[in-house]
Amino acid sequence: MKNFGKTKQESNSVTSQKTLLNEFIKEHDDLIIYKTYIDDGYTGTDFNRPAFQNLLEDMKNGKINCVIVKDLSRLGRNYIEVGNYIEQVFPLFNIRFIAINDSVDSFKNKESVNTILVPFKNLINDEYAKDTSIKIRTSLNAKKKKGEFVGAFSSYGYMKDPKDKHKLIIDEEAANIVRKIFDWNVNYGLGKLAICHRLNDLGILNPTGHKKLELNQNYNNYSANDNKYAWTPSTIRNILSNEIYCREYNSRKKKSKKLQNT
Repeated sequence: MKNFGKTKQESNSVTSQKTLLNEFIKEHDDLIIYKTYIDDGYTGTDFNRPAFQNLLEDMKNGKINCVIVKDLSRLGRNYIEVGNYIEQVFPLFNIRFIAINDSVDSFKNKESVNTILVPFKNLINDEYAKDTSIKIRTSLNAKKKKGEFVGAFSSYGYMKDPKDKHKLIIDEEAANIVRKIFDWNVNYGLGKLAICHRLNDLGILNPTGHKKLELNQNYNNYSANDNKYAWTPSTIRNILSNEIYCREYNSRKKKSKKLQNT
């Protein structure tokens, strides 16, 4: 089963990796593609990645018997976890492991897995990830101090300025929904569930649906149920407790009172 479809936002790194893997498989008659597991944009230090978890499920269910990666860093960048999968988990399920650029093949060359170079490279990958994390965090903190927006996606009700991605502007369509939620809750006493019913009855997309379908953003929320984009009490709770929304709502109330008093 080939699953190599390129998404609109797929990174160049993933594209080059797939090209390398395809070429390698073409040159080896004993290998057949079942599925490609891609966690584009996820950190390699975390093994709770959606596609990797899917790989583990297929492995445990006997659907695959071989895992191929470009190099050891593509499996992960956590020294202890990578070593555990290579030395314990994969052998337990009779999984052949291949890291092309590191010349690792647990089936054709068992010694390639046991060589001192494997844990050494995993340690280097781990340290590289930590060093990169520190540098990125330092850079982001510097931008935050200058008042620049550094997130991948803005909060519901806001959007990145097309002219400056580090600046947020009001997304009026979503902002109006946020205002209604506060108005219904504060002035009309509607609870979270009642607000959900009202929004769903009006056919208004929840924040995930708005970002994906109306703003055409490559945004995924893996807690969304069946991609139906319906409102849930937890979503309403998050909005009503969000400090940014609360400050904005209170600011608007104060302005309204001042206008009434003049």
